[in-house]
Amino acid sequence: MKLSFLLTKIAALLAVSAKAVNGECADGSVCITGAPSTPDSSYCFLRDIDPNVGGLGDTYCGLYADSPENANLLVTVVTASFAFDPTGAFLGACLPDLVEALLITQYNINRQVCYDGKTEMAFFSTIESSSFPEDSTEYNVVDGVAKTDIGWDVPMCKSDECDATVLQQVLTATFSEVFALSTTWDPEDWKATSTVTPTAECVYNQIGAAPMQNPELYCTADAPTCSNIKLAEITLADDAAPFEIAICDDNECLASVGAIDVPGYFASGEIAQSYDPQVAWTYENLIDPFCLAYIADPFTLSQKYISAKISDKAFDKTKYCTVAAASARAGKCKATKAPKSTT
Repeated sequence: MKLSFLLTKIAALLAVSAKAVNGECADGSVCITGAPSTPDSSYCFLRDIDPNVGGLGDTYCGLYADSPENANLLVTVVTASFAFDPTGAFLGACLPDLVEALLITQYNINRQVCYDGKTEMAFFSTIESSSFPEDSTEYNVVDGVAKTDIGWDVPMCKSDECDATVLQQVLTATFSEVFALSTTWDPEDWKATSTVTPTAECVYNQIGAAPMQNPELYCTADAPTCSNIKLAEITLADDAAPFEIAICDDNECLASVGAIDVPGYFASGEIAQSYDPQVAWTYENLIDPFCLAYIADPFTLSQKYISAKISDKAFDKTKYCTVAAASARAGKCKATKAPKSTT
């Protein structure tokens, strides 16, 4: 395949930038105070792409001053982006907001308020690994491959100019590198095969935290307005019969998450949503809406023991808001917790 002009230029810049000597790049530039005293090839590579004040080179140096790992991640993301966007549009339209989001999530904040017409997005990926046996007690393994869905907890404010397809491709390509920095979970043996970027409003308010924390939400007097309520059939562990949770499908929410089982993911207790720093995760502060923590490590609950399927049935409030239905929606808690009020 013939490389575009820009990709050819990038390849040339990599070769030239590697020759940074005596504290200077080829054009004589040096890193800003607080970063490496001697520019390395990564700085010079980014500086050559974007020599503007506050551009990629300066961003690299600023990140390096606090965290060389974050600076190196910037290089990884920039380099990966050219495979999907040879024009470089991603660097201006997406990268600044993505970098900000990745830095925010390292402080255990997974929501942010967006301005300037930008929309808060959430990231979810399907990942796979060949490191688990067929009889794994943690994951569903088919033909030697374990597959699961995972949320990034990265609150990006995306502009309309940022191409969603390119963003998804870059996130998929850099999944392991991002998770190695932003979480305590080791993604070494996992790779992402696809990524979706639905709105945070969709995954948190319509599918996730609100209905999963309060399955009786649409039976209350102050239920949120929704013109298209769908029923998610939740199956827990070895239960033969699923129960139904009402979720809102306004603005094509479910279509935006694709094949990823976001309802099942949130049913496992992955429903943290906060604009403020959150406390470190422990079993004691686990949100376990259906009392399943006894089955397995919480991370693996959604992988093997919980699933969701969107039903074709129409939402009928008179049937949904009954004592019997509420009791079923209590999940594994129903033996010790009284059904919630449906008034």
